[in-house]
Amino acid sequence: MEDLAQGLNLAHGLRFEDLYNPAGLARLDHHFLTGLGAGDPALLGRLLAGRAAPESLDDKAQSQLILDLSGHLEDFLGMLFGIGAELGALQARHNDLAPLYTCKRLFVQRRALKAHGPDKIAAIDADAVRGELAVLFGGTFDEILFARHVEAWGKDETAHARGIDLALQYAAWAAQSDEGRALHRNGVLFKAPRKIDPQHLVHMETETRDGVTSFRLAADKLRHREGFALTDR
Repeated sequence: MEDLAQGLNLAHGLRFEDLYNPAGLARLDHHFLTGLGAGDPALLGRLLAGRAAPESLDDKAQSQLILDLSGHLEDFLGMLFGIGAELGALQARHNDLAPLYTCKRLFVQRRALKAHGPDKIAAIDADAVRGELAVLFGGTFDEILFARHVEAWGKDETAHARGIDLALQYAAWAAQSDEGRALHRNGVLFKAPRKIDPQHLVHMETETRDGVTSFRLAADKLRHREGFALTDR
């Protein structure tokens, strides 16, 4: 511990020992609040109000405050310990896939499924739509390209009306048709919300032979796991 303390240089002139005493933690908190106020004064106000009257925050409001603060706290810790560059690289790797989940929630589930319900998808020529989208994507097609282009097009939908329309059609088809679900079953983007029965989380198929009923997973639910040998054959 002593060797670590001697070699650890913290930002703001703080020492390792400051992390273990009230006065040092008060200085640390002061620097965090100062940085937060410079970057997001409204969020600082919410935090100070919550500290002053914690009973005023219900569970939902408290959870939302924690979520809103998390990014600022992460950046502050990276700066404090001098690992900002490494933290930034790690954040970038995580952020590469962020458009998938944003597009799934805001575009696929909220827009595409409403624009083209189950009664309309039979009229969609999925192969033609996919081919035209691939051209707009630069000659190839995958879920992350779909999400990134939709995100970019959303900044000026008038200029990209054709692309948005094609994307809405394809997303609705992929999420609601048997063919689309089969094609994208290993992906995460084209998934429609569904009700979950807590008593039947694992959907099994039944088979009866010689009066004996057995259960098994559907073939499309089976996944090969490397190094996972805990399941009886």
